[in-house]
Amino acid sequence: MKTPPDILLTGATGFLGGYLARGLKEHLGGADRRCRLLVRESSDLTGLGPLPKGWETTVGDLNDPESLLDALEGIDTIIHAAAMVSFQPEDRDKMQLVNGEGTANLVNMALAAGTRRLVHLSSVAVLNRRSGGPVVTLKDRWPEEKPNSSYAESKFAAEREVWRGQAEGLSVAVLYPSTILGAGDFSGHNTPALWRMAASGRNIYPDGSAGFVAVEDVVDATLFALDRDIDGDRFLLNAANLSWKDTQRMIAESIGAKPPAYRMPAWQSALLWPIEGLRARLTGKRPLITRETHHSVQSSFQYDGSDYVKASGRAYRDIGEVISKIGHWYRRLQSAESTAN
Repeated sequence: MKTPPDILLTGATGFLGGYLARGLKEHLGGADRRCRLLVRESSDLTGLGPLPKGWETTVGDLNDPESLLDALEGIDTIIHAAAMVSFQPEDRDKMQLVNGEGTANLVNMALAAGTRRLVHLSSVAVLNRRSGGPVVTLKDRWPEEKPNSSYAESKFAAEREVWRGQAEGLSVAVLYPSTILGAGDFSGHNTPALWRMAASGRNIYPDGSAGFVAVEDVVDATLFALDRDIDGDRFLLNAANLSWKDTQRMIAESIGAKPPAYRMPAWQSALLWPIEGLRARLTGKRPLITRETHHSVQSSFQYDGSDYVKASGRAYRDIGEVISKIGHWYRRLQSAESTAN
């Protein structure tokens, strides 16, 4: 008799979700557990590759509760990686719809379907952090002020729904990755777009700093939470705290480009984003910098990701080596595209 899948992965065709799908394939191997991948009708499934025996895809949408209820049939555990990321002001309402209301729908349907557990991929953006403030830990649980980006606001709304689900009977685990680095989709908003910026010759760097973690470490931590199966598990995932100057220098070096030489202080980008907004409205194009990207790259945040290392016994991948590896991938990609043209 066919054994139905008992794990549902959302966001499987996205940047992080694609890595999670591949990680689950390797991790589960010949185990009895099988996955169902929630995809949209418009999703490109080619990146998923062949699915293991017993795995399946199902068409659904976070904002279509009925499709979620169908997707959750027989499911024991959800890994919720689907999310919309944008720093464009016009995307605010859509992010709230996808990230906030979509997670509420998922939690409601999980409770209705009798699903036992939810592993939620959140973000350090929802934590109580202040630019130039102390190192952020999971003790800094809720922001004292309104989050400074629409993305953070939408992820904060999503996480509230997850903890509501726990109060109503779901077993939950929440992971908080910092800026995720990994080879993949260079066309969208994902971090690898930084390599395109380095290749373009833009020779400036902002004043801020951020935390970074390899996408493979986020996958490992998700699988750890899946296996550990402890209600209320929370892990902040951060391998290194780096200035944007040093980060952009390493990225440039990874592809043989010139490192950024000119500092852009906060007051300059504060003047630029309103001008860019006006240009965008006049031309119909998206602005190169917005108020939210200005705040993001000019803020200085540091994070403590050591709790995951202590709990799992695994060290994070070295961020310098991760950047070098992505740079090698990017050069091969560019070479292949040049040959094709």
